[in-house]
Amino acid sequence: MGRSGRRQAIRWAVGLAVAALSIVLLAHGLDWAALRAALVQAQYGRVLAGVLLVIASFFARTWRWRALLGRPAGRTLTLMGALLTGQALNSLLPMRGGDVVRAAWASDRARIGLGEALASIAAEKASDLLALLGFTLALFLVAPLPQWLLRSAGQAVLWLALGTGLVGAALCLGASLARGGEQFLARLPAGWERRVGAPLRQAAQGLRRLAQPRRLAAVLLWTLATWGIGAAVNLALLAAFGIYSPAAALFLLVALMLGNAAPVPAGLGLFEGICVLSLALFGVPRDRALAVGLVLHAVVLGPPLVGAALLAVGSALKNA
Repeated sequence: MGRSGRRQAIRWAVGLAVAALSIVLLAHGLDWAALRAALVQAQYGRVLAGVLLVIASFFARTWRWRALLGRPAGRTLTLMGALLTGQALNSLLPMRGGDVVRAAWASDRARIGLGEALASIAAEKASDLLALLGFTLALFLVAPLPQWLLRSAGQAVLWLALGTGLVGAALCLGASLARGGEQFLARLPAGWERRVGAPLRQAAQGLRRLAQPRRLAAVLLWTLATWGIGAAVNLALLAAFGIYSPAAALFLLVALMLGNAAPVPAGLGLFEGICVLSLALFGVPRDRALAVGLVLHAVVLGPPLVGAALLAVGSALKNA
């Protein structure tokens, strides 16, 4: 096994260990009868509303990506298929290689340069980080924050400052960097310039387009819509269990996004554990909070997996 294989095996082992530990801690001393009662008594009409909101988020995220790429509306379903496939892989696997698959899918089926697709995904992550910080700051107005969240937000600020600087430099110097890279690659063995130079040019072109004020405004608008829908999903699921707290819905959104970085396959146990810990701050009993976590996890994870499968099958049939 090579070095890369060993790293992946270690990440799998760590992810599975965290998942197992989370499940054990959640099950220890749990009132199973109360959990079952909470699940039975939930208002599943509101759960269905949450599912529909998750599906709506597919379109918001796709339109944001389309704004980043500057692609026409005719390729919306192709881009959505790539996005959902990448999201499904990121959710299920601890290596989080779904973004690379997503870029390759878009490059192959939407005729988008691989470098341009990767640059757009990086810009998308930066916009999500900016939204995460904005929603975290909004929490100061509606709820007291625990120290662990404040520390995570502080680290995110540092990463955002670094990322903003790098993106700004890339926007200003993208073309020069690409030309310099091509000149360097031209001195390497034959084939290198063709394989790597083209992605460099594509990435620089994508970054130059992103610098347009109108496109930036569209990206920010769709980012706000995406996060707003996420908060609405949490609000609907909490209401399904008799919990009416916009502050709890917003806090849960931020906490789950921060916890999503952990290399745990499908977030097993960890997702539910974050729900229990977060809702405990708002006085929600453990059994009800766990019921919320189980149903919310299914609502968040299920539709993207089903959507990715349906779009992949449809695309395969179309190309057959």
